[in-house]
Amino acid sequence: MFILRTGHRKALLSTLACIAVLAGCSTAKVNDPGASSSPNATPAAEPAKRGAINVSVYDRGNVPPEEGNWDKNRWVEWINKNGPVDVKYTPVPRWESFPKFNALLASGSAPDLILEYDANYRNSWYSQKLLMPIDEMVDKYSTNYKQILEKYPLLRKIGTKEDGKLYEIGRLNVVAPHHRLLIREDWLQKLNLPVPTTTEELYNVAKAFVNQDPDGNGKKDTFGINLSGVGFSVISHIFGRSIDWAEQNGNFVHDWERLQASVEFQKRLFDDGLVDKDFLTDKNGQKGIQDFMNGKLGIFAIDSAWFTISNYETLKKNNPTAKVIPMALPKSQFGQFSPIISTPVQMVGVVNAKAKDPKAIMQYIDWMVDPQNASLLKNGIEGTHSQKGSNGCLQPIDTEKNKKELYTDDLNMMRSDLLLGKCAEVYLVNLRPEVPTQKELLDINLKSKEIYINKDRPIPSLGYDFLPVLPDDLQAIVKSTSKSNNIDKGDIWLKALVGGTGYTAQQAVKDAKDVWEKAGGKQVDDYYAKWYENNKTKAFSIDDLYKFAEQSQKELK
Repeated sequence: MFILRTGHRKALLSTLACIAVLAGCSTAKVNDPGASSSPNATPAAEPAKRGAINVSVYDRGNVPPEEGNWDKNRWVEWINKNGPVDVKYTPVPRWESFPKFNALLASGSAPDLILEYDANYRNSWYSQKLLMPIDEMVDKYSTNYKQILEKYPLLRKIGTKEDGKLYEIGRLNVVAPHHRLLIREDWLQKLNLPVPTTTEELYNVAKAFVNQDPDGNGKKDTFGINLSGVGFSVISHIFGRSIDWAEQNGNFVHDWERLQASVEFQKRLFDDGLVDKDFLTDKNGQKGIQDFMNGKLGIFAIDSAWFTISNYETLKKNNPTAKVIPMALPKSQFGQFSPIISTPVQMVGVVNAKAKDPKAIMQYIDWMVDPQNASLLKNGIEGTHSQKGSNGCLQPIDTEKNKKELYTDDLNMMRSDLLLGKCAEVYLVNLRPEVPTQKELLDINLKSKEIYINKDRPIPSLGYDFLPVLPDDLQAIVKSTSKSNNIDKGDIWLKALVGGTGYTAQQAVKDAKDVWEKAGGKQVDDYYAKWYENNKTKAFSIDDLYKFAEQSQKELK
């Protein structure tokens, strides 16, 4: 399947030769939070006036109270002491970012630099003319990011909108599994069951995990699989469904059939008591995580954020005999697929049209994308949070300390892991094989990569980042129907899941289609179909993604 507005395969592949060059760039040594940023420097006669900007940061509630908050903590202070500008951070709830950003934009108090993963949200702000093009600020004020754009032209292609101007700031990723499906192998062995390879086998294993007392406590208190968190997404991928539109027989169409199959399967799991009946209240998936770590969940759909040493050690402490393995997504009537993997280029930021100091914004971006600063925010202070291991890569010294003090991922959203060279794959290089629990986690990660980065079980499609921006009137159609039709949070689908025999998946699809068509959704479908017809021969494709994954892996060695 082909999805990208206008990229050439040649342009993508040409970027690979430059990875080693940029990964080797270095800058002046950065300092520990609290240390002087330049103790031996000769003071300038007239220091340049520092700019001051406001930047968004996702608030996941993960800053320990003793560390402070997003107004003041060790990393905010470190950035302001060592960085080129004064920065104030605006926290935005991670799972409610769109309404929060919209409220801030409407009131004129939105941050100068908005960091947001969701392409639909960024496209909506672009169509409302709420964003500033960044071509001029890059040309006039940038060094580091300009160099990255020159060496990796795909960043510019994807960040450029239909008016021909560059709006989005992006990063280069190592292609790696983002979502995974784990299973308790020890439970399978106890119940004499094989790893499920089809959807029917998946259902039967989940049923056995609920009804046959796999934890041996004599109680019926275990769940088969989770629907909270990324459960809906992973199960949808089993049925070849990822975004609302898909390539089928050479055309780009609104895909209702696979969504219906996915909802029918999840509804069956719910109706038969194989999942937590209260999954709707587990909005961020935290209860599902606790169920798994407490030994009460047998099949676990999870994103990569769970794969920390401390989380795995907690699992093993609670369940010393637990054996956890990743499993390939079972085959459905539509074929066999993989869950979400990271894309090679990801857009993560935009600039508020009302921002007053483009130079300061660009100085901040340049400083944050510098590989040395990005690595420090990722690994912490060498000697305090990390130390070089036998492989030459930084590894954590004390995982519990880091869990409390390294809450920096959301500050570090513009980091290009690919530019960190061989040490980019933190979930591999940070693990010490000589420690038994870390060896187990390393094996899980290596097996996950082998299973999911596999062109024989491809992801169903690339994400919304690679679709063209819709005109304003079509954006309004999508927005007006999102509450009903949204793929994983839409009222219609959730109603179908919990509605029993009174509301079937088939009826849900009929109702969703009615909402979509009455709102004018056919215009959106036609727009995408025409765009695809005009661009499919020259667009970035799924095949290109797997070629990039294979070749970029060589660059990391």
